[in-house]
Amino acid sequence: MKLQQYINSFTAPLAAEDARPLVRLLACRNKTARGLSDTVGAIEERRLQNPGHSLPEPWDGIALRHCACVHALYTNKYQEAYTHQNALLSLFFRWLQDQSSWALPILYQLLQDLRDLAEQADQVSFASTGKTQALEECTRTVSKGFSMCATDRMFKGAESRRVGVYYLACLSMKCYFKVGKPNLCKNIIRAVTSDPKTPPVDEAPLTDQVSWHFYIGMLAFLAGEDKKADEELSWAFEHCPLESVRNQELILTYLIPLRLLRGRFPSRALLARYPRLDETFSPFIESIKSGDVREYDERLEWAQPRLVGMSVYLVVERAREGCLRGLFKKAWVASEKSSRLPTSTFRTALRLHRVEVDSDEVECMVANMIYRGFIKGYISHEKQMVVLAKTNPFPNLHTIAR
Repeated sequence: MKLQQYINSFTAPLAAEDARPLVRLLACRNKTARGLSDTVGAIEERRLQNPGHSLPEPWDGIALRHCACVHALYTNKYQEAYTHQNALLSLFFRWLQDQSSWALPILYQLLQDLRDLAEQADQVSFASTGKTQALEECTRTVSKGFSMCATDRMFKGAESRRVGVYYLACLSMKCYFKVGKPNLCKNIIRAVTSDPKTPPVDEAPLTDQVSWHFYIGMLAFLAGEDKKADEELSWAFEHCPLESVRNQELILTYLIPLRLLRGRFPSRALLARYPRLDETFSPFIESIKSGDVREYDERLEWAQPRLVGMSVYLVVERAREGCLRGLFKKAWVASEKSSRLPTSTFRTALRLHRVEVDSDEVECMVANMIYRGFIKGYISHEKQMVVLAKTNPFPNLHTIAR
């Protein structure tokens, strides 16, 4: 496709307000983009600054910037491609402020391509600078797109750009997580939830609802709000499309550790669908069930790099309490469920699992388990005795408040 032919291709869909062909014309990774890269080639800076007037303002400039972007992309000049795409969006935002929701699919495509290009550009520069400058700038651009939709006062109802708020909010939060600033997601959430003109989340497309609940759950997860995180991530997993296996695995990466805390374990059939998660979490599940503290500790040490990379290490470490509870309960059962047990009983149970601790450490462990609700009873320090409640001295994990 020659350059002028490509520019002329915008005329009809712009007049008809038809987003689908415009998305195809402006996507960075399809046959049209590859063809433009091969036939049009590089665009001179002088031409970019004076794009002409074949189309309504500023579409000549948008078309030329896209040509320059895809040529840089397919010649592996990722930083240059990102720069052109960012400049293209500056032009697009000027036009978007007067448009209704019909233009949202184009905005989605442009911003998604910008994010992908930013990651590719940073792969080159990160090794030398240690910074993700392109992605940080991209995050600001995505946030501007979000603001243009969230503050739309020109159009109402289905024509309002507000219908795209959840897609863009989730893309913004995805960028914030990528640049290591998840705390800034709270500003996005506040902007969405505090505005009464924002449509309810259940009116958004299902994929946007799933993403929204996932990020709400992730923020609760990072804040230690286990119950809320469990609820939000469970909703996201239950409504995630069946074909989105990668997204299901991502949700389970955080949901399974939360369930370990409450003694609710995924089935073997579920884990078998996700081999990486099966390898990571199955040993912890078996250790909690058997009360094998030593095995749990060894597995925790082995899996530490992976768990840290997944941002779930601290939660899995906390789940060790459930394993310890299981071991102490076994010691209680082996002692004929007596309501009075010497602390040495628990020490012996630990030693049988190759965990060497002195008497003071055992007493400290039991005291902590009582304080946190894993054991109902009290310690007689003078007599070195643990006095257990006569009914249900070891509550089920899922009933313990956290």
